[in-house]
Amino acid sequence: MMKTRFKYNRNGILTYLLAFVVAAIFVPIGTIGGEGSMLRTGNYLHSPAPNGGNSPDWKGSGVISAADGVLFDGTTAYAGWMGSADSHPTVNVVIDLLKDYPLGQIRVVLNSPNKYWGFKDITVKYRPESATGYYIATRHVRTGTNLNYSVTVPMSGKTARFIVLNIKRTQAFQHIPLTEVEIDRGTGADKLLPGPALTAEQLQAELKKEALLADRFGQWMNEAWPGKVTTEAQLRLEYADEAAALANVSLDPALYDPYGGIKGLGKQASTGYFRLQVINGKWWFITPDGYPFIVKGVDATSLWESGYKTPILRADGNVKQIFEELPDRTAYAPAYTKDANGEYVSFVVANVMKKYGSDFEAKWEEMTKKRLIQWGFNTFSKWTKPKNVTFPYIQSLQDPSNLRRILWTYDVFDPQSGPLIENALKAQLQNANDSKWLIGYTYDNEAGWNADIVKEVLTYSSSSPAKSAFVDFVEQSYNGSLAAANQALGTKAASFDALKNTRIDIAKVPAAVVSEYIKLASGTYHSMIRDIIKKYDPNHLFLGTSIVPTWRTSLEWDQAAMPFVDAFSVDSYSRNASWISRYEAFGKPLLNLEHSFGSSERGLSYINVGTMTMSVRDRGLAYRTFAESQAAHPLFVGSGWYAYYDQPITGRPDGESYNIGLVNQQDQPYAEMVDIMKATHANLEKVHLNGLTSP
Repeated sequence: MMKTRFKYNRNGILTYLLAFVVAAIFVPIGTIGGEGSMLRTGNYLHSPAPNGGNSPDWKGSGVISAADGVLFDGTTAYAGWMGSADSHPTVNVVIDLLKDYPLGQIRVVLNSPNKYWGFKDITVKYRPESATGYYIATRHVRTGTNLNYSVTVPMSGKTARFIVLNIKRTQAFQHIPLTEVEIDRGTGADKLLPGPALTAEQLQAELKKEALLADRFGQWMNEAWPGKVTTEAQLRLEYADEAAALANVSLDPALYDPYGGIKGLGKQASTGYFRLQVINGKWWFITPDGYPFIVKGVDATSLWESGYKTPILRADGNVKQIFEELPDRTAYAPAYTKDANGEYVSFVVANVMKKYGSDFEAKWEEMTKKRLIQWGFNTFSKWTKPKNVTFPYIQSLQDPSNLRRILWTYDVFDPQSGPLIENALKAQLQNANDSKWLIGYTYDNEAGWNADIVKEVLTYSSSSPAKSAFVDFVEQSYNGSLAAANQALGTKAASFDALKNTRIDIAKVPAAVVSEYIKLASGTYHSMIRDIIKKYDPNHLFLGTSIVPTWRTSLEWDQAAMPFVDAFSVDSYSRNASWISRYEAFGKPLLNLEHSFGSSERGLSYINVGTMTMSVRDRGLAYRTFAESQAAHPLFVGSGWYAYYDQPITGRPDGESYNIGLVNQQDQPYAEMVDIMKATHANLEKVHLNGLTSP
């Protein structure tokens, strides 16, 4: 069979790499080490150039000599990259030692002046002169809060001429320091004749060269762990064992109705569809059969979810040199897809095919449903779902692509918006109208209005419906007085029509005007979506638009939505239920439809600092605390874990590579985590009834 393999121009080095798993040693420091056998030779280049720190590295966009730069000088002088809204997420440094040397260790010092400096993780790569691509020496995720920090990477005599550091920010405004790079010569002979020094352009090209990341199952190549898949036979044995363990799993009809409603909580009025009701001061969903229900959901459960695939081609059309071996294109053809942006492979699909064999999708669907029941989940809560699994679900309706855009959202005042949205949603709504398993709909995603949207609108002309609506609103607010409007806005328009073609500085607009205009926009938007949904499907709930509290939205936008939604949904990746306090006063039932916890093991990373954990078990414990804190609130009616599978270590199409799954991409459940989730779910209704109790 034809297989795509990653090759280097050095005999035996791939085998050597696979046998070598680097363990990085992380040592917080106070001072920089001495001379010893450190190499102080060659050149280096920053990308992007530092905009902080000391000269000559400060603003140094070209080649810097190791003899002159701050990274090899043995002092506290440093290169720095200041964070901002548009800062580069990753800082890169490429070092040219001018010839191959055997290396003992690499020590990277990242001392922070204060708490606003730091980094998320650092990857250290190396390449001998004869190799065409790089090897991963280590990927280290920062731990602790020490301002003085270093990462020491044993190299054990590995030969290298080129070393690359990739340093990532935790968030855009974090400042990154790089104080020193100490490279110790190892045992063995170095190359006798130095090669020509690389130019700045050539060093920039080094940053585009790739490193081996994924083995033939899509696993991180540079780390070993118990249970790591080594053969297809192992996958098949795991399937047989799990199938036997879950053979008798199903909902107990003595405890649950067919939808997962809790019979022990008493029967309510049955309407044949999911609805919402307050019982003894607490909000609940009520199932079609009339029993109380809290959404305990999982997002993106489809085997074919696009976020589980990874790009395989470089810009030049050649296969990326990051894969040990890609799945056979004939035997695993369903794992490959194409679109206008490139070609992709899903290791999830390929591994499921290897694991379940013939009729793989049906077997996988049966296993997935049993897993979720066993773990106490009861809903497909957002995004894609399996084709043939009967389970309560929430349907995510997406806005059509031909709407008039404003930054991350669109012009809700455009008279064409309603017809375009109605035309896009009509068939979906009609098809789901009679479904007893559908809980309700969300529409669009994470795209409210705030002052940034208003600021943009105020730069437009009268051709913008949103700008015209703003001026009409101002005219009404000031009782038709142009003089009062001009005075309030800091403008000199000759008429309200002229004001529609005048650029308005938001800094001069009264805050109350901005606030009320956002509320007007929100009411226009949410009433329109509600009316479209109810027109074609009066049987199901409108669950809002999955807002991220405090990001790309505003309290005015959220508040004005409340009269038009049956429940209000958010996506809150956080540690506790404090997000609920933002919405308590409105009294609407609340859902959190995207959240998860991740660690930085096995080549993956976490979504943000607030959801970072240190192990699989810690992920489960964080979930228990989070889930119970939400469930204790009277307004809370459910949540969705994002997502069923991890993202690929080689990155999904937009580059994300997060440890978010209940299951890894080799279809292995994170057993220690889901066991904790199972116990948590069994107690959530009691927590919702009685609140949290002291342990």
